[in-house]
Amino acid sequence: MAINQFLTSVLPKKPIEEKYGGIPKQLEIKHAEWEKYWENYDMELNDTPEPEFKDAISTKWWKGIEIDIVELRKDIDKIITRAEWNGGKSWKTEKAEFDHDLSIDFNDKENYIEDFRFRTDLTDSTLNFIKSILDLCDRNEWILMDDKGNLCEPKIQNLAELIKDSDADRFLRNPTKFFENIK
Repeated sequence: MAINQFLTSVLPKKPIEEKYGGIPKQLEIKHAEWEKYWENYDMELNDTPEPEFKDAISTKWWKGIEIDIVELRKDIDKIITRAEWNGGKSWKTEKAEFDHDLSIDFNDKENYIEDFRFRTDLTDSTLNFIKSILDLCDRNEWILMDDKGNLCEPKIQNLAELIKDSDADRFLRNPTKFFENIK
């Protein structure tokens, strides 16, 4: 991941509203548990074991949400070029000035999205990619979540609030200070 990219997860609004009686400001992400999970992750296993903990990432928000994955892929193909890596489930800007990407892990057996996320290149002042993604999310009643579990409606102003003070934002504002603070 490039340091100038902002990672955003896409979640369906309905199951979150049902669980919490509305959309909370933030969902819990158990970062320490994920670190342990990835330390013990075995690349050789064909079946990745489910985490033994529940949080915003491990919850199957998309289960029970009807999605026409063929139509969704067509919609995304209009926004960004499909990449050849990751089994054709990923999209990436190719030969472009900006480095956006998007991936969807779709469970073909059970017919639901397991994970849907995109990374926005924050140096792209045209905003074409992000506006198209936000429009897709708005039309489908999906919401956005950052890597801290903060939620927002798919509106540029709301996403800008999540981006503000992110690592990518701090890097772009002052790269030298960003790297000094990592030490």
